[in-house]
Amino acid sequence: MKYILLFSILFLTNLSISNGQTNAGTEVSTMTTKFKVLGNCGMCEKRIEKAATIDGVTVADWDVDSKILTITFDPAKVKPSQVHKAVAAAGHDTEKVKAADDVYANLHGCCQYEREN
Repeated sequence: MKYILLFSILFLTNLSISNGQTNAGTEVSTMTTKFKVLGNCGMCEKRIEKAATIDGVTVADWDVDSKILTITFDPAKVKPSQVHKAVAAAGHDTEKVKAADDVYANLHGCCQYEREN
């Protein structure tokens, strides 16, 4: 009986931690959002995901076919607009922020996507 009770306590403790709580019992909240980022290839994917992984972003995943970047982030630490700016600083236009022309021009030839007006 002692073992069943101990197992139950351990299981419930692990379950609550994996449901977004820290060991101190404080709630950790994250949000997920998606937005368009222009690019062409696997090199773009690595660059975009690296640029998007700023402090507060836990997951950044860009899909080369759909051109959609999905980020999971802590809204207490970062805003999506900051991620848009970081990705644009790496040379990729987002739906809200256009990369500087000189940064875009320095992308590898296969990474120079057709820019929207």
